[in-house]
Amino acid sequence: MTNIAVNAIVGPIILFIANAVDLGVQISLVTLLVCAILGVPGAILVILLALLDIAFVAAVVPATLV
Repeated sequence: MTNIAVNAIVGPIILFIANAVDLGVQISLVTLLVCAILGVPGAILVILLALLDIAFVAAVVPATLV
């Protein structure tokens, strides 16, 4: 049971670190839930999907639309 709790805490921490080093990962309720439920493998999955531009990519708004 302790391993699951640690994994659920470390997963979102990895997500925040990935966002801090500007990997383009969007932090939302869905990404936090994936990382909290799946832990470290969930964080790796979210980061890989964001890097491959499949899902969880941070939206970039063009300057002309602002």
